[in-house]
Amino acid sequence: MTIAYAFVMSLTALAAKQAQTMIAVSTLVFWQSLFCALILLPQMRGRWQKRPLSVWKIHFLRSFGGFIGFLFYYWSLNHIPLVEASLLRTCAPLCVPFVVLVLHRIRIPKARWLPLIIGFVGVAFIIQPMPSHLNPWHLVGLVSAVGLALSMVTTRMLSQQVSGEETLFVYFLVSTLLSLPLVFVQGESFTLPLGVWPFVAAVTITLYVGMTLYNLAYTYAPASIVSPVSYVGVVFSGFWGWVIWGHVPGIYAILGMLFIFLSILMSTRMARNRG
Repeated sequence: MTIAYAFVMSLTALAAKQAQTMIAVSTLVFWQSLFCALILLPQMRGRWQKRPLSVWKIHFLRSFGGFIGFLFYYWSLNHIPLVEASLLRTCAPLCVPFVVLVLHRIRIPKARWLPLIIGFVGVAFIIQPMPSHLNPWHLVGLVSAVGLALSMVTTRMLSQQVSGEETLFVYFLVSTLLSLPLVFVQGESFTLPLGVWPFVAAVTITLYVGMTLYNLAYTYAPASIVSPVSYVGVVFSGFWGWVIWGHVPGIYAILGMLFIFLSILMSTRMARNRG
């Protein structure tokens, strides 16, 4: 499920990058969220249950994290190569311990700092935080990882209390509502040109399938197990970027990829040994 999720989401990014040549990011997020919510609406018939306020808070955090994750990921796609944007988004597991620290006040164990430092060294290789090389859009891509990390943690929290369909429906509904004012504030149009419909349809279908697989993966296994496998999505993104745009990762991007993957593998081994 995780490998399928990684492949399908690489197709989502591919279609989204093409769609953004014709419409604004906020408009794309609005329509993809609305269409996915409409797909899920019939599945929710007869399944609504009264939820305590604590569950709704987690729902909102999960939805907000997912919204930020996609919004900033799409923005970064416009300005940096697909493989680099995907690499930065894949740093989400590095951000998970900090999200857990904020949400649950659980301190990061000393043993976890080594893989975290190695991972962020990899991030530094990609971003190259020097005045002559720093591209602010790399930082935008890194923010998408923080949003994804928040959705990872809260999806796991919700999996014990609500169905996957409910989690996804609430997420897409909240994402629709959050993107609505953003379109107005940016002065963009809601209209979809005829030529962009195939790409929006591709984004919607692949996003729905991918998020379903994502929910299933994080329901049946912890993030520490799923994350290393989902890293294969970087390979898929690198392939599309090379075939379509001729983007070949530089030496720093490759080093960053290796450091981040090593970090995730080390974190996974620690989690398994602790289990």
